[in-house]
Amino acid sequence: MLIVDQKILDDISRGFSVPAQPKLLLNLLKLMAESTPDINAIADCISKDIAVSAAILKTVNSPLYGLNRTMTDIKMSVNYIGIYGVIMLVTGSLLKKSFDTNNCSIDLEDFWKITSALADTAIKLGKVYKSHIPVDKFFSLGLFHACGIPVMAMKYKNYQYVIDQAYMTPELSLPKIEEQHYQVNHATVGYFVASSWRLPKDVCQIILQHHERDYLATIGDPTKQDLYAILKLAENIISLKYVERPSADWLYIEADVLRVLDINKDNLPDIIKQASEAIS
Repeated sequence: MLIVDQKILDDISRGFSVPAQPKLLLNLLKLMAESTPDINAIADCISKDIAVSAAILKTVNSPLYGLNRTMTDIKMSVNYIGIYGVIMLVTGSLLKKSFDTNNCSIDLEDFWKITSALADTAIKLGKVYKSHIPVDKFFSLGLFHACGIPVMAMKYKNYQYVIDQAYMTPELSLPKIEEQHYQVNHATVGYFVASSWRLPKDVCQIILQHHERDYLATIGDPTKQDLYAILKLAENIISLKYVERPSADWLYIEADVLRVLDINKDNLPDIIKQASEAIS
């Protein structure tokens, strides 16, 4: 199990160009920290960033949220999906804007396309199999689970080679191969980013451990088990969709994931087919 202490976090802070928590998010968190958060003030704060506002409205009005009316402004969105839900959408939008495509050794456009599809798939699966968990947690986990990858790719010019090597050796998880090359891995870096951006603690913990193949057998927290299981099923569906093979971890975790989600293995092909066809 990955363990992160303060020395590791300090080394990441010094050694990587980690995106700082944006001013907009800081301002929103201050407003949320008040004893009675003012919805109008929160909506006004978000609306000052036109690009973020547009991205939020596009997401809220998508079939993912299944609202019975069209949201036309941020205040309406806050009222319908809640303050926390909107903050998570803001956080995701800001994350995508935080990396310089010109100084990254992977194709960021493809990375965010796949990551966004995974987040959307996690939301849909979460609604079906773990509806007691807010969809915004599945969204933030899906979007942030691999956020350490672009941070690594900003620092290491041969990082795409390491990713390719992981595809060729599925018996080794990507973090293990990263450790061999760099003595650090994207799960730990992603945990640092998510924690510094003040994502929920359980989401941060799953980000840290999302490649641990014995996780479901070692963790007793039902919510963390649910989040992990939905994430890994979504990850496998996306891998089958875009690279036409199961995710590297799936062989090792399939039985435990299906148990947590109460899915009969005979029904899995249909579930995968339906989820894959729903990806835009």
